[in-house]
Amino acid sequence: MTAAALVLAACGGGSSPTTPAAPVSPQVGGAYDVAVRLLENDCPAAPTVQPQATSVAHAPGATAFTLTHGGLQVSGSVSRDGTFTTQPRAVQDPMGPATLMVAGRFTTAGFESTVTVAVSPPAPAAPCRYLVGWTGVKQGAPNVIG
Repeated sequence: MTAAALVLAACGGGSSPTTPAAPVSPQVGGAYDVAVRLLENDCPAAPTVQPQATSVAHAPGATAFTLTHGGLQVSGSVSRDGTFTTQPRAVQDPMGPATLMVAGRFTTAGFESTVTVAVSPPAPAAPCRYLVGWTGVKQGAPNVIG
């Protein structure tokens, strides 16, 4: 019986340990063609949204990135699955001071995101908010997502 057990073990019988594949680190840097659209608006005036030259500065495997859309630059973090958020950024909107944040997901072909703009106009105007959808198509090599 002992000899049979040794033969099975020697022939690869039983379970053998497997090494899990290492997770892929995100690589999302580069240039993007971005289409924009107004999704929601509770402000008294309709904001103007327009496409801008857009790029992402990102070191492969890092969580931090910087997104530049026209003259706007925001810093954020990306997860292995491609989801991302940016830090709140104070901006001057035509309706008054505002805070802007971007949240979305990078894919191999680009990204989808929602930009939230919370406007705090001078009194007596009430605070308001609008949402803008950005759809970015990656130029050059595709993104790498874990």
